[in-house]
Amino acid sequence: MTTIVLLERRPKFFALSVVSEHEVRNAESALGPPDGRFAELGPGAQIVLRMEKDFVDTGEIFGKGEINYGLEGLFHVGEASSQPETYAWMIIGRDSLRPLRFLFSPASSLWGSTGVNTIRITNLGSESLLLDAVIGYGYMSAPER
Repeated sequence: MTTIVLLERRPKFFALSVVSEHEVRNAESALGPPDGRFAELGPGAQIVLRMEKDFVDTGEIFGKGEINYGLEGLFHVGEASSQPETYAWMIIGRDSLRPLRFLFSPASSLWGSTGVNTIRITNLGSESLLLDAVIGYGYMSAPER
């Protein structure tokens, strides 16, 4: 029997720090759980966030306004993880039914990555993207016996 675990029941983790930003107002407002405070990414603005944990399969952006945005993860693509050239920005797929949810495809693991903890969001649209939080969903713990 297959069990589908709702995202709402899975452990959550959030953006921990702003690595860099370009033309973002109140960038720190995107950190932590949703709280109604927003980082504003105008058209062409970009923010890079480090998460509390690695994404393993699913995440979600909590925000409003523009939904035409680019989303990339900093994936490990080489042998020596201590060298900067062994990482590359790669596009993260978005859920076609829920434009603020993103999904890591099985192909992501072919690059040698077991997870991504740094993401880059770029506003590709013509209106502001108001970013309240980025949420990652962890695995459910196995029940104790």
